[in-house]
Amino acid sequence: MKIYILPVNDKFMPKTQPFKYPQHNKDFGVEQDFYLFLQNNKDYLTDDPQKADWHYIPIFWTRWHLNHNYGKEGLEELQNEVDRLLLDDNKTFTVCQYDDGTVVNIKKSKAFLASRKTNEGYDIPLLCSPHKEPFFKPQKKYLASFLGRIATHPIRQSMLALLKDRRDVFIYDGSLKTNAYVKKIMESYISLCPRGYGGSSFRFFESMQLGVVPFLVGDIDTRPFKNFINWDEMSFYSENTENMLNIIKNYDNNKLISMGLKCKEFYYNNLIYQKWCKYVIYQLEDVKNG
Repeated sequence: MKIYILPVNDKFMPKTQPFKYPQHNKDFGVEQDFYLFLQNNKDYLTDDPQKADWHYIPIFWTRWHLNHNYGKEGLEELQNEVDRLLLDDNKTFTVCQYDDGTVVNIKKSKAFLASRKTNEGYDIPLLCSPHKEPFFKPQKKYLASFLGRIATHPIRQSMLALLKDRRDVFIYDGSLKTNAYVKKIMESYISLCPRGYGGSSFRFFESMQLGVVPFLVGDIDTRPFKNFINWDEMSFYSENTENMLNIIKNYDNNKLISMGLKCKEFYYNNLIYQKWCKYVIYQLEDVKNG
């Protein structure tokens, strides 16, 4: 596998963005991480676009759009740069964390998306800086929990209506300080991760890092690299909240603890920054081989 990095103008790889999210996160994400992965693994690289299996667009889409009024400005300039870069869109790809995708037209180029909202694109993890775990591990109190904004998607509102009266489920509509957020997740056997504005959730991968089973609820199954990862061994998925309850009632606490331990081990061995990038290479090889 040989990859040619398309020569993007530095201005389309901004050094910073105006805010960090989640609140404990550093100004760094999967877009920067994959570019760094290629710099650290130069055996994949070629300086000759004709000899390359793939061309890579290294635009930092999220930083660009956040620096341009959430994608409402700078689009013509960005589109012109993409049009200038593309040599063969049939063998071009990019990595994008922004919820709305690249926004501009990348033609037939493949998009690896961290929060896919449509049927187009390949899923990758929505990662942030790992949490610092408490010295004393919290005792389990809840079958499941959710902490976050309810208003970002109707699925979250449906979840609240369904679960608000259950004593074995903790739901908090809003933002908690990081330490409290971590503690509540770790007090749960299952971390509910309903989609929000984007199709994925930071909470899904934060929960894995903390050893708690994530449950993605959304109209699209955005768990990444399903051709290579058996997600059903360590997570749950439902397209609606009604089926969510039918799934979790069949699992006992010991099984959920075992799944959580598998989550944590898999996260650190395969999904942390730099390690997830190998799956992009696997996916590109699959696409190339038909």
